[in-house]
Amino acid sequence: MLLTVHTVVMSVAITAELGTPIRLHGRSSLLEWLLHRVDRHARGGAAVVLSGEYGSGKTVLLEQLAVHAGLPSLDLTGTPGERDIPFAGLNRMSGAGAVTLPEFPLSAPEPTSYQRLWRELGRQLGDGPLLFRVDDAHLLDPPSLRALAFLARRIERLPVLLVLTITTEAGYDHPLGDALDGIPHARLAPLDFSDSMRLLYGRTDFPPSPEIAEEVVSRAEGNPLALVEFARALTGKQSVGLAPPPRVPPPGGRFRGEVRRRLWDLPDRARELVMLTVADEELGREDVLAAAPLAAGDPHAWTSAVRSGLVVTTEGGLRPAGELARSCLEVEACPGELRDARLSLARVFERAGDHPRALRHRAAAGDEPPERLVGQLERTADSAERHGEHETASRLYERAAELSEHDESRATRLLAAGRGAWTGGDPQRTLAMTRRARTLVHSAGPRGMRDLLRGGIELCDGRPATAVRQLTEASTALLDTDRELAVTALMLAGDACCVAGDYRGYYELAERAEWLRSPEDSHDTALILRNLTAMSATFRGRHEVAAPALREVVRLAERVTGAAPLVLAGNAAFTLGEPATSYRLATRALRTAEERGETAQLPWASVYVSLAALLLERYAEAESRALEGVRLSRALGQRNRMIDHIALLALVAALRGEPETVELRLAQATEEGLFSRGLGRPDAFGSWAAACAELAHGRPVRAVHRLRLMDYGIGGFNPAVRVLAAPHFVEAAASCGEHDDAVPLLGAFDHWVSSTRSTTRMALSHRCHALLAERAADADERFRAAIESHRQSGSGLELARTELLYAARLRRARKPTAARELLDEASAIFDDHGAEHWAARARAELRAVGRSDAPRRSKEAVELTDRQAEISRLVAEGATNREIAGMLYVSDRTVEHHLRNVFAKLGVRSRTELAKLLR
Repeated sequence: MLLTVHTVVMSVAITAELGTPIRLHGRSSLLEWLLHRVDRHARGGAAVVLSGEYGSGKTVLLEQLAVHAGLPSLDLTGTPGERDIPFAGLNRMSGAGAVTLPEFPLSAPEPTSYQRLWRELGRQLGDGPLLFRVDDAHLLDPPSLRALAFLARRIERLPVLLVLTITTEAGYDHPLGDALDGIPHARLAPLDFSDSMRLLYGRTDFPPSPEIAEEVVSRAEGNPLALVEFARALTGKQSVGLAPPPRVPPPGGRFRGEVRRRLWDLPDRARELVMLTVADEELGREDVLAAAPLAAGDPHAWTSAVRSGLVVTTEGGLRPAGELARSCLEVEACPGELRDARLSLARVFERAGDHPRALRHRAAAGDEPPERLVGQLERTADSAERHGEHETASRLYERAAELSEHDESRATRLLAAGRGAWTGGDPQRTLAMTRRARTLVHSAGPRGMRDLLRGGIELCDGRPATAVRQLTEASTALLDTDRELAVTALMLAGDACCVAGDYRGYYELAERAEWLRSPEDSHDTALILRNLTAMSATFRGRHEVAAPALREVVRLAERVTGAAPLVLAGNAAFTLGEPATSYRLATRALRTAEERGETAQLPWASVYVSLAALLLERYAEAESRALEGVRLSRALGQRNRMIDHIALLALVAALRGEPETVELRLAQATEEGLFSRGLGRPDAFGSWAAACAELAHGRPVRAVHRLRLMDYGIGGFNPAVRVLAAPHFVEAAASCGEHDDAVPLLGAFDHWVSSTRSTTRMALSHRCHALLAERAADADERFRAAIESHRQSGSGLELARTELLYAARLRRARKPTAARELLDEASAIFDDHGAEHWAARARAELRAVGRSDAPRRSKEAVELTDRQAEISRLVAEGATNREIAGMLYVSDRTVEHHLRNVFAKLGVRSRTELAKLLR
């Protein structure tokens, strides 16, 4: 069958009569749902409206329903030519076996037609249930569709499975308006990448190479019909990359034919509006009014254009209904009409002072000689790039490439367009540019740029192990033509090694970086190369070498201009145990990326802002930054960065003592691809978070086990995170008597701390030695030293945890008075930080030393914690508990718990009262 793969795995969303979304996976699930409805109602029936864009496989699904249901079928298909003839649809119905229906007089009143349809169906259904299939219901005449909708809303009284299909993207707000309201609705979503690949390989005569297959799948945009027609059109040369694959489906196919029909069925003014969207993908209403005042001012033209499904409305403007539709329109349009649209837009943007956009449209219209235009386009693109307008630069470079005569120059300009798209945060466009340049690349420089772009995308949304290879090759190829880009590739390769846990590969890159260093390097280049050698020494445990190199990196940061070097400097400061400096540099990296339009760098910089906030014990900020990082990474298609942020969210919850939230967030990271993508660094952070959660639960043996898994995870041994987690390993090992395992790791931690001179980490070192001390006097001395260092560094939550551990030891030594003094302060600190689990532990210790009442908090009881304030704000905005849980990556039960506390603190009894109070 044409869409076998599609029908097995596609997700279908059904909105039931009560408005509750039901999630079904696969077309077979849709059939099971319908049959279940029939079984549940005995001789009753069920109805569903099945919608999807043109070519999404609705007709094929109807065919498969007939096969799987094993029922006689009654069929009806809407026809545009009879849409204005009353009851033409009902008069065309054909049935299997003895199923027949009477003719409906063209002048019959509608109530009469409903009664006749109802009576006749009831008479014909004496022998059993019937499958009633209505394809293209949006093309039926209004009376017929109203009669069928009337039947569908009362279908439970007849043993009929009624399935109506409609094409939604055609904008058919049919003359009937809401005629189909009240009927369960299912939508066929576009095919995802893996299903598209399987369908493509199943339909082509010449199996394409992976790169060509990716390009075709990207162009088909998940439309099964377009994908099948692309597959049939692929030639042998195109499949192996000796010729570029087709950009649009073949001219004789159904998909192009449908686009052509819709375009030329439009009135002239509506077609003029469509031509404007073909010329420019993002137009505001003011642009449209200025370029085509008569068409834009004609409500009928605007409505016709939208109803055609060729364009969609945006906030105040128009855009094409997808790149596939735009590409088809470009080849099907009248060349003169399209040229007029481009010249009109060029004049509009010239008057508005937007010269880059005006130049792009003049170039597309062929208004000047190509040689002259190419030079103008490149100069304007360079200027746009310098001003951070990377999307504009990308479009200009692409237009210059289309006007270029030679392969090499065309490839160079396409790759420049890809670089602009990547920097501006559009990885899909970047991939499209690299694919178009693939067959044109012949020399090392363009090949290196192509590998750099593909490797950067793979690092953020693929397998980092593959990115290491691509980026290393890119660095080698670019070295003779663009030293700065070569160093950038080396930097990204290093980050890919860290994400993958490939530290041996990192050491090799660091050796190359040391060889590349030169006194002539810019500050940005010098910092990148120095950071590689400094972090390599850190990972090897050579802290006496690493510390001065890391400090040099931090010093160089004061003179760099790029966002990426600042991210590295923030990490260097974090490694040195200087959280305030790390936070300052990471936030500066974020600000620089925003100012320079380097959108692709924002999720990376956000990781280190969150880490620095964590080290500063600003847990609420660390969590909010990580949540924002998740949203931003998802929007930019950087799934690996998103998993980085989810792992950090788990660590924040672990350090706060929220085991349930840790478990939920780690499960989310796994679902997003933590293991399938081979992400070693977030895996190590996840093991650390899981161990902290076990400690919070009072299960030290399991915590030790979790921390040992860090050495055998996806990335193997992770030296950086392992040393960072050493204090928790020591705490867990000391609690279950495994001192022998803790001593060597504590030695490594001490070696690192002594080189960084971090007061915060020195306090943790003292605490670890106190936990392992055999003599009470040694333990007391170390605990006191730890408390003093905590106070100097300002690390409140770690101070409270140290006091809690020390108090437990004092209680066992029968010194309750000293223990109570420590626990009073610890309990107040835990309350102030919203660490409810640890606060409960402190209160339990207080009861054990004879204190029956809880200590007073250091803040007014009515003050909300950061988490409670955030949940309250979302409630006031109208979010449900489930929606809040999804946004914050916590459980529904956690949200309910915090809301109960909020209600009690603020004296409110409902969400409505809370919303009013916060307005």
